[in-house]
Amino acid sequence: MTAPSNAVLPSIALLMVSVAVFAAPARAQSALAVTMECRHANQAWSPCRYVSEQPGARWELAFSNQVVRFQHDGSGTMQMQIGEQTPWAKVQARWSADGTLCWNTVCARGDIPLD
Repeated sequence: MTAPSNAVLPSIALLMVSVAVFAAPARAQSALAVTMECRHANQAWSPCRYVSEQPGARWELAFSNQVVRFQHDGSGTMQMQIGEQTPWAKVQARWSADGTLCWNTVCARGDIPLD
């Protein structure tokens, strides 16, 4: 087998870079994380962490030894999953007069990233 000519090497390098860039899965630059307060089923407010790599589409609230996951498909349908063993359920977001945002029985207050 002979070594490739100098004219072919730049083409091979360009091909390798193209494959590396375009074949890699799309990822967010970095996850957005915000500390706020949350509660579930009218329990006491506790510190929680909002984390999302796709704000407005997929996010989670971690608090009180549980994780609540959300997904929004952009058409108005939003789903929530409390823990990993429960099924996804459709939810409606609602604001209260004091600035609390709730999804069924899960509520959050503070600097809530909306998109």
